[in-house]
Amino acid sequence: MKKVLLCLFAIMAVTVISAQVDVDEVDKVYFGNVEENPMFNGKPAEEGFREYVSQRVIYPPVAQENSITGRVFVEFIVEKDGSVSNLKVVGSVDPILDAEALRVINSSPNWSPGKVDGKAVRMSYTFPFSFRIDGLNNTSSSREAELSDKTTLLKEVVIVGYGVQRRENVVPRE
Repeated sequence: MKKVLLCLFAIMAVTVISAQVDVDEVDKVYFGNVEENPMFNGKPAEEGFREYVSQRVIYPPVAQENSITGRVFVEFIVEKDGSVSNLKVVGSVDPILDAEALRVINSSPNWSPGKVDGKAVRMSYTFPFSFRIDGLNNTSSSREAELSDKTTLLKEVVIVGYGVQRRENVVPRE
């Protein structure tokens, strides 16, 4: 009887360990080491996502008025279903620019996820936004980015503003 119980216990323990491996596999995040790379709008991620972002990002007028420049780094995960999740600013400039970077990534349509062994997998990316103002000495005002070694850094997109001078107490011409 003891041998039967020990055998049953051993089988149950192996089943529990197998279940834990499956759960870990569900949560595993890849960073570039996949058989099929993700696609965005039918193009490789590097090209398609940069194109999407550059067409949708807006330099916030209040940031232009205050000459706020620098790089914002946003880390995110492309899920197995192609959606983006876990957005996190890992290199900040100013809350105004951070919010615009998050808005654009969060509003993106689904990707075609990367694949390993023919199965969709989760992948981590970091996307840099470089906010610059034309005609201004654009020394970066961003703090140091805390980039993870477990992410794929995409090529940055540069957003150029044109510096808006504030006009206070201006008397209209007659």
